[in-house]
Amino acid sequence: MEVKVLLNEKNTLELELGNADQSLGQMLAEKLSAEKDVEFAASKVEHPLVGSVKLIVRTKKGDPAKLVLEKLDEVKSEVSDFRKKFMEITK
Repeated sequence: MEVKVLLNEKNTLELELGNADQSLGQMLAEKLSAEKDVEFAASKVEHPLVGSVKLIVRTKKGDPAKLVLEKLDEVKSEVSDFRKKFMEITK
């Protein structure tokens, strides 16, 4: 997946997630919104035919890029756990 940094300022990060499914952007935005140091987090699809997902994160304090990386690790862990449990029940 191609990721483009559209804006990277002190407390604001905007990314274009290339051909990612919009679910990834929504999941990240939801997890980021739950953080106390996040002022705003959202994902949007610019146009359904284009398909690129934009993730926008604004923090009260702290590095938004670091928070995105932390949340990506959480998503990876959750997907791994789900895969493990799914494999167990489908044997």
